[in-house]
Amino acid sequence: MNKRQLSGALLIIVGILIICTAAFMRFSSNKKQKDMMDRFENTLKNMGDYDIKEGDNKSPNGGPNYQEIDAIALMIIPKINVNAAVAEGTDMDTLKFAVGHFEGTAMPGEKGNFAVAGHRNYTYSEYFKRADELESGDEILVRTKGGEYKYKVTEKKIVEPEAVEVLNSTKDATLTIVTCTPGATKRLIINGKLQD
Repeated sequence: MNKRQLSGALLIIVGILIICTAAFMRFSSNKKQKDMMDRFENTLKNMGDYDIKEGDNKSPNGGPNYQEIDAIALMIIPKINVNAAVAEGTDMDTLKFAVGHFEGTAMPGEKGNFAVAGHRNYTYSEYFKRADELESGDEILVRTKGGEYKYKVTEKKIVEPEAVEVLNSTKDATLTIVTCTPGATKRLIINGKLQD
């Protein structure tokens, strides 16, 4: 085998390894997200708050370290087919497996700014991949142990990564979704307002 053939074979092997690694990370992320959603749904079912259809989201076998992050809510955005667990915190470990709630911002249904962040790339969970399709009036549902809250989209904008004012508290009960733009150079912000 000459140098050219060896280089070609090595490039093919490296490419296969990269694809396999990305696929494994995606599988792991989806499994952990499903596990968190199942635990949260089971909590709601045991509380009797919601009628969850039999057969929906059956609990998978818990893997190692799958109990570290618990959901505080479920976010459902019908228009873009999002059904994701929301966990406390926006550190990288949390955002690999859930939509993250910015600590210090309002909780779902409360007055103030309920602010969350999530990925939109393939490697990790792409909850907000289609977030740019959201428009004024679109519904975002947030289900918690205390009830279900309906927000309607009021605004969509692109800001610089340093624009932390999007997390500022608000007088009314509002929702802010923070995700990256394609290329991750800026941030896409989706704002919503709680409906009565």
